[in-house]
Amino acid sequence: MAHSPAARMAVRDAYVAGATLAMAAQRAGVSEATARAWKKAAVGAEGWDRLRAARSLISGGHAEMVQKILGDFLSLHHEVIQQIRSLPAEEQTKQIASLTDSLSKTMAALGRATPELSRLGIALDVLHKEGEFIRAHYPRLAPTFLEMLEPFSNQLVKEYG
Repeated sequence: MAHSPAARMAVRDAYVAGATLAMAAQRAGVSEATARAWKKAAVGAEGWDRLRAARSLISGGHAEMVQKILGDFLSLHHEVIQQIRSLPAEEQTKQIASLTDSLSKTMAALGRATPELSRLGIALDVLHKEGEFIRAHYPRLAPTFLEMLEPFSNQLVKEYG
């Protein structure tokens, strides 16, 4: 049975708005299999899951979106720190500099988007500069700096974030 483009759009809109695919199909009066086929056929920028994720971020509001991005980044930051610990000291030094640079740039960008994060961005920029200084002048201290980096970064987030 052929369905109208309006039915397909109704299913897509309901799904993107947060309904399950089964609920969206039922509301539009089509089978779940048809809805699945339409969803699967939508690719690229029109992909229903991509639209749903974008709507989820936007509908939460600006501050919530920035917090989600920051949370995701800090989780990734934590994972990378754990991986760096297993590297030789010289490589740790290079990776710390890269990681703190990435953190500093991310915080600066988020700080421009959310003024409350500006203070945190400045604090993390200082931390980045400290990492560069240690790398250039005291590379043997890199493992100790790495050990302190994560808990101190968490403290900065608590105080300034």
